[in-house]
Amino acid sequence: MNRGLPLKRMLPPALGAAALITLPALAAVPATAETQPAAVQHAQPAPPEKLADQLAARLGSQHAGSYVDGAGKLVVNVTSASAAQQVKAAGVQARVVENGMKPLNDSKSKLDRLAGTAGTTGLSWGVDVMTNSVVVNVPKNDKDAATNAFVKRARAISDTIRIQRVPAPAHVVLAPGDAILTSGSRCSVSAIGVSGGTTYVVTAGHCTNIGASWTTSGGQTVGTRQASSFPGNDYGTIRVTNSSLPTTNAQLTQVGRPPVGTQIQKKGSTTGTTSGTIRGYGRTVNYQQGAVTDLIATSACAQPGDSGGSLQSGSTAIGITSGISGSSCGGSGFESFFQPLDEALQSQGLTLKQGLPLK
Repeated sequence: MNRGLPLKRMLPPALGAAALITLPALAAVPATAETQPAAVQHAQPAPPEKLADQLAARLGSQHAGSYVDGAGKLVVNVTSASAAQQVKAAGVQARVVENGMKPLNDSKSKLDRLAGTAGTTGLSWGVDVMTNSVVVNVPKNDKDAATNAFVKRARAISDTIRIQRVPAPAHVVLAPGDAILTSGSRCSVSAIGVSGGTTYVVTAGHCTNIGASWTTSGGQTVGTRQASSFPGNDYGTIRVTNSSLPTTNAQLTQVGRPPVGTQIQKKGSTTGTTSGTIRGYGRTVNYQQGAVTDLIATSACAQPGDSGGSLQSGSTAIGITSGISGSSCGGSGFESFFQPLDEALQSQGLTLKQGLPLK
């Protein structure tokens, strides 16, 4: 949650996500897990998120974003001592910072106008409320003249911009393997959606761009590509044509965008379940294939073949695995990027399938 950035509309409750791990069934957890589908509930805003929204509205231009710290406590950034007093009076920890959200968002907007230009391939950027800056991730070994010229141009935009060297370029996560397969490539499943009695697999758009017909690793037919959006966005849907293929969203019952700092899990067909925290929203990532905007950045490990997998927290489905900023999950500056799931579902008029898989 970056409370200073505009978020696209949320979908109604009863949503979830899944990664293709146990086959032939499409499921969100490994076969050894004992997680059972939870009862459908009406989604209520998490208390920190609701309180952050209320404080943001009350503080106006003095609000500078909010996040959840390592202890699970909500922290609200403000630009004045008087605003800090208002936050403390609400029983929330306040942090006085230099930059409000307007200058931060203005700097990011100026960078976004340069997305896809010379020197930006492999770079990513976005507002980082924890450091109260706009962070531009640049591969440490990229000494290209065009990249250096872009970095110089970025620094000249504003002193709110911070250049951070990372191990490797941002790139789409995709590799041969076995999960859902098309044209010799492997990806993972993020969600099972439904609309008008038809079931859909939701995955990454850079995956559905590859091929139209999809199967499981066991050779069972999944279905055919229905929609694909990449670059710009990174989501795609596959219409399930195999009526005998069981599908489920396991324990996930809602879609949301939890606060920055929230503990999350990523589920994918290469690295399985990995954990981390949300580092930011609204990231712009310049893949070789083109720029993708409004991505979620996390610290969770992802690798080739995890593409299209599930980003989640508890019973909340959050995103679709898009790419990574380096090859080593333990490397300095590593980030994984996710397409927000709410946008993907809304664009296709989908809600998430509920209940146990069909027998």
